[in-house]
This record gives sequence, C-alpha cells and structure tokens, in this order.
Amino acid sequence: ESIIAPNVALGMEATQLGKFSTKGGTGFAAEDANALFDERMGRTVERTGLDNAKNGADRIVDGVSVQTKYFDSASRTINSAFDSETGLYRYDTMQLEVPKDQYEAAVKLMEKRISEGKVPGVTNPADAPKMVRQGNVTYQQARNIARAGNIDSLTYDARNSAVICSAAFGFSFVVEFGSGIWRGESPVGALKNAALKGMQTAGIAFFTSVGSAQLLRTQAARMGTIFVRSGLKNVGKTNLGKSAIHKIAEVSLGKSVTGAAAVNHVSKLLRSNAITGAVTVTVLTLPDLYKASISGS
Repeated sequence: ESIIAPNVALGMEATQLGKFSTKGGTGFAAEDANALFDERMGRTVERTGLDNAKNGADRIVDGVSVQTKYFDSASRTINSAFDSETGLYRYDTMQLEVPKDQYEAAVKLMEKRISEGKVPGVTNPADAPKMVRQGNVTYQQARNIARAGNIDSLTYDARNSAVICSAAFGFSFVVEFGSGIWRGESPVGALKNAALKGMQTAGIAFFTSVGSAQLLRTQAARMGTIFVRSGLKNVGKTNLGKSAIHKIAEVSLGKSVTGAAAVNHVSKLLRSNAITGAVTVTVLTLPDLYKASISGS
C-alpha cells in the first residue's frame, strides 16, 4: 500500500485536474475527458497541450492534431478559434473539437467561415465536417466534470482511475506471488493469495484516486498549491534547494525543467502527494474504524 499514494499523485499530475477549478476549467476538463475516451477506444493519443504552447494542438490522435474548444454556445465555440484582429482561423490544419451537442451548428458556422475566406488553405465549405470534430462529452458534461460532487465528475474519475488500479493490481500480484513462492507456498496457494492481495490493493488505489481527484477540484487544493509554492520559492533561494527542486521536476517529468516551471510542477506534485497520502490513510483506516464502532456499540 505504500506505493499507492505517490503513484496516484503522479497519475493525476499527468492530467490537468489541478486546472479544473480555475478559469477555463471546463475546457481543460473537456480536453482530458475526450483524450481519455480516445485512449479507451484504443487510439494512439499524445497529450501535447500540457505544454500550453500558443496555438498548439491539445492532443494528437492517430496522427491527427486536435484543438479543443468548449464554450456555452456553438457561435462562441467557433469564434474562439478565429483571430480577433484578422478574423482568420488560428490553428492551421488542426481539427477543431467542439461540444457533442454543438456539433451540427458548429459545422454550419465553419461552412460560413470557409465561404468567407477565413480559413487559410480551405476554399470548399463542404470540407467543414472534416475540420470540425465532435467531442465525446457535451458542454454541460464538461462543466460538471470540472466540478466536484456530481455524477459526471465521479464517473470520469472512476474511468480515469482504472489505469492506476490495474497497475496497482499487477505490481501487488507479482510481489505477493513471488513472496509466496519464496515462503514455500504451493503455486496454487501463492496464486490465490496474490490475486486476493492484488484486488485489495487495486480497491484501495481506486478509492484513493477517486477521492483525491474530487479534492483536487476544490478551492482548498488551489490554496494548498499557492502555500506550497511560496515555501518552495524560499527553499529555491539556496543553491542546494534550487538543485533539489530542479532534480525532482526532472525525474518526475522525464525532462530538464528549471526556474518557475520547476517550482510550479514540484509544488503541484507535493500538494497532490499530500492529498493522496491523506486519502490513502483514510481509506486504509475506515475498515478498522467501522469494526471499532460496531464492537463498541
């Protein structure tokens, strides 16, 4: 169980959960929800938008660059993809992903923009359906996913947690099976115990992941990030502290990160670890607390 909290934290930092409660959180939630759907459908997904590059793709799906836009009306969604000064489409040849319930209206609006010459390189309005991609969630669903305590966000978190649970099950199964054989258990007995231990660990990982993800959407989590970031800035004033922050960020991200970017990432990682650690302890102790309450009544 000791590996659950840090693995859950790393899994959540690979998403944009920390941005769900910020301005534009609906869009971030839509990006993650649509990416998760594509991954579950077996498509090759590269989440390129995490670097926040200007006019860059939010993700690449089977080699196709996708830019996700989610606003409360089809006209606002389409307008957001065009430059306010030149009126031209801002995303080159990328597909524009729109809310599921706005797709038909968005296609018609894109047809009009093409006929007006506002989409460089595209002259045939009939190509609008090729440019507009229907999202897998509606605007309201994305809005709900960005918030805690509703069916849509809980469903999304449950699906997103499945990957973490499978990894926890596999790791626990292998360790327990190997330990059982080492202790002299029969292969059948070791296999049975390993399966039970794997399911137990996967269950703890599941509830830890869902609970932590819900907490990350709260204002308290945002304030926690600000508090941790402030402390890290003071730590970073020393050469040793700065080096440690850069190293943690590099190991976590798999690439060299320095300065403010490193501080921001490590502060979010520490916040996530604190939350997942607290939730893990709660999940682990709840059965004992329940038993104690029953025996004491």
